[in-house]
Amino acid sequence: MDTIKNLNLNEEIPSLEAVTSEHIEAITKTLEEKYLTFWKHKLENSSKLTFYSTFKTDHNLEKYLILIKDPYKRKCLSRFRVSSHNLQIEIGRYQNTPREERLCEICNSGEVENETHFLLFCKAYEHSREDLRSSLENVSSNEIKLNSQTLSADLMKSTDSEIITKLSKFVYSCFEQRLKYLENRSPS
Repeated sequence: MDTIKNLNLNEEIPSLEAVTSEHIEAITKTLEEKYLTFWKHKLENSSKLTFYSTFKTDHNLEKYLILIKDPYKRKCLSRFRVSSHNLQIEIGRYQNTPREERLCEICNSGEVENETHFLLFCKAYEHSREDLRSSLENVSSNEIKLNSQTLSADLMKSTDSEIITKLSKFVYSCFEQRLKYLENRSPS
């Protein structure tokens, strides 16, 4: 009954016994609309979700969640998409490091180690990235423009099964390479 009051439907529905299927449909629709408004507001106003908001525009189940059968690759891609990873852009958030000082320690380029740097520019993954690019050139999809400024967003929002599969393998492989590099670099 609290939900009904919060939706200002208590005059229309005096008691739970008076609830009809039309009321339930109206309540469901109102709740969905309120949630979508809340979701869009959070997406647009979260500094943590800066990368995610470049490609996630609709509230729906993403194809990669069904397509990628390997749970490790699926989890890795999911965490990458929502910035729940160990790149400096995220680590620095918890250490209160200014964003512009969250630099890539892997390639020492002086660039911020964010998702776009990791995906498109970090020299440490250049060989893997070239393999990905050459394999994507053979994909028949027109979704991806390999020389585009929107390449990271195009890759992340792709619904092409082959692109999704190749992307998940690439991201997983690069995080594995990154982990090995950091383990070898740290004093034992």
